[in-house]
Amino acid sequence: MELKKMSVMGMVDNAQGSEEEFSFPISFERVYRDYWYKFANEKELYWLKFFLYGIEVERANFNQVKIELQLFKDFLLNGEDVYYLSERKYILSRIELFLEKLDEAESFRDDIVLYIG
Repeated sequence: MELKKMSVMGMVDNAQGSEEEFSFPISFERVYRDYWYKFANEKELYWLKFFLYGIEVERANFNQVKIELQLFKDFLLNGEDVYYLSERKYILSRIELFLEKLDEAESFRDDIVLYIG
């Protein structure tokens, strides 16, 4: 029996033209649930918690998402919780990609909306 690996990813919800091609992987669903969501829940973060289930993010909220991503990144770099060590390198690489893609999406237009889930 083959297990399906679901992923959390981002894409433009209100795509125009070439924006339809814009999408990016964030994490395997299991890793997101076991690490990202755990961190977000413990720190009472808003955005990172909802990405497991899917949510639209307007450009006006990108900075709030970036703040939460930076909090998680700083926490991982601090390395005080051994629970995260096995996936730390992978998660850090995905946080960096996520931040880059948010910057890229911001350059599209002011009314851009990303669906992340």
